[in-house]
Amino acid sequence: MPIYLEISRLHRTVTIVARGKIAPDEVQGLVQQLADAHIHAFAKVVDVASATSADALSPEQIARFAVLLRGDGRETRGPLAFIIDPDRDDGFARTYAKLTESEGRVSLFRSLHEARAWVEQVQRGPVDDAIAARAQRRAHSPWSDPQRRGLLLRGGRQRAVTASLVGA
Repeated sequence: MPIYLEISRLHRTVTIVARGKIAPDEVQGLVQQLADAHIHAFAKVVDVASATSADALSPEQIARFAVLLRGDGRETRGPLAFIIDPDRDDGFARTYAKLTESEGRVSLFRSLHEARAWVEQVQRGPVDDAIAARAQRRAHSPWSDPQRRGLLLRGGRQRAVTASLVGA
């Protein structure tokens, strides 16, 4: 499973998980899917900790991806959290973060837990205990986002994936 993409319009989030060797055309396909989905303002969590590049992407290629994802520039980019392997040089995540840091909040993390906590903090800001408790109760509902969709990308092919309901 090279790249898995899930977009939740209800929660305004995008989750991307890359595993194994990823080819440049697969990255290009993912970037095009994101651009076509018009989700620039959504929060994004991108897990590339277990991914390696079949052919290293140049900074120029990464810059072209950034331009395509920028859209028309009317919306501010939502927070972008990369999950990386700290013991491996991840040129894509670090280069993309450096190239786009002026466009919105972007950070690198070692775990999904850290990344989600940061995204939550950026999106919601500080909240009191009563609000946090209500949000946590709602988060456990199996009907929290019945319209979310998943997409599996492999090379030039793509396949819709049914996202199972958590807690159902």
